[in-house]
Amino acid sequence: MTNAVAPYNMINDNAVMLIFVLNIVSISYVFLLNGASIVERIKCLFYYENKTTPYNDRTHITHICNMLLHVQTVFYLTIIAMKFLQAEGIFCHSCGSLPYLVILPALFATAILIKRFLYDIVNSILFTEHDALEWRLFYLFTFKLLGFALAPAAIGVLFIPGIPFTYVEIYSILIFILYICTISKGLAKIIFHQKQNYLDIFLYLCALEFLTIAWVGKSVLQLNEFITIKI
Repeated sequence: MTNAVAPYNMINDNAVMLIFVLNIVSISYVFLLNGASIVERIKCLFYYENKTTPYNDRTHITHICNMLLHVQTVFYLTIIAMKFLQAEGIFCHSCGSLPYLVILPALFATAILIKRFLYDIVNSILFTEHDALEWRLFYLFTFKLLGFALAPAAIGVLFIPGIPFTYVEIYSILIFILYICTISKGLAKIIFHQKQNYLDIFLYLCALEFLTIAWVGKSVLQLNEFITIKI
């Protein structure tokens, strides 16, 4: 009689849980230092006025805290992506989680840098320097908040092994819709405040946001295939 190999479970993965604990500690540090500033910026997302900037000295967040917030978003995106690959039956169980914890975060971080680069180029050509800077800060902060919004889905994946991926998928889609709505509102207030042209906003997002997201999704599948074959 041979011993059956237990199915992979992220809650039993020491590397995943160590990163999760470090993330909780780092976010506690962020709120300890900049909790009031983060709350102020969240208010600015919904009460933005063209006459004032939502990113003044009162809402300053240190560079270290900004980095930790980005890391949180990337980590939770990685957890959800790993759960997706498991649900599709294409997760490489024999490889373990380490390749995914290295390659997937690198992919998401690269996508962030590419999107920032594209936004900066397009905005510097089409819009004023002030509007381009405002939009960059608005966009980056919205992305950092995405980590908090995805936290329930990622924590559910980690600590409820039997959770159907359909629930995680529905929740993630709703968060994505809210994320796009928030970005669209920022575009209407900061970039397209003179025209209020929603067709321009749609085309702008299609060119710079949706295509990048589609590239990331395709890259996740291709990287998983590479991990399965080469590692």
